[in-house]
Amino acid sequence: MGIIESLLFTAAYFRDDSKNRLVTNLLAIDERHRSLWGEAHQRKDLERIFAAGIDWAAQPMTVAETEFVDSAILHFETGWRIEKIMNRGEMKLLAHDAGDFFSLPIPRAVWEKTKIFRNRRFVRFVERALSESESL
Repeated sequence: MGIIESLLFTAAYFRDDSKNRLVTNLLAIDERHRSLWGEAHQRKDLERIFAAGIDWAAQPMTVAETEFVDSAILHFETGWRIEKIMNRGEMKLLAHDAGDFFSLPIPRAVWEKTKIFRNRRFVRFVERALSESESL
């Protein structure tokens, strides 16, 4: 009887510990999300990232813009990986956000330059999100 109680206690502990780690990880991701997008909206040198009409000849993409978008791509990929693991039913929301972001000229240009270095399944996800965004 003592062994069974010990096993049940251990199982309950691991389940609670797993939930606690999940919450901690989700809060960390949420903080990273707020930090990343907050930075984009506070820095003047990143304003063009969200602009729809960019004149590439007059103002080529800057290093700061490229670096920020690369960080955003990694952030999207992390969210995509987490959703694949957890299956919380939020993949459509993530796809909508990705389609909106990557349809902008600067994010699209960085995406096109760097997608060959990305996870193939993530590339398919973004490309599908882009095609759905363009068809709206």
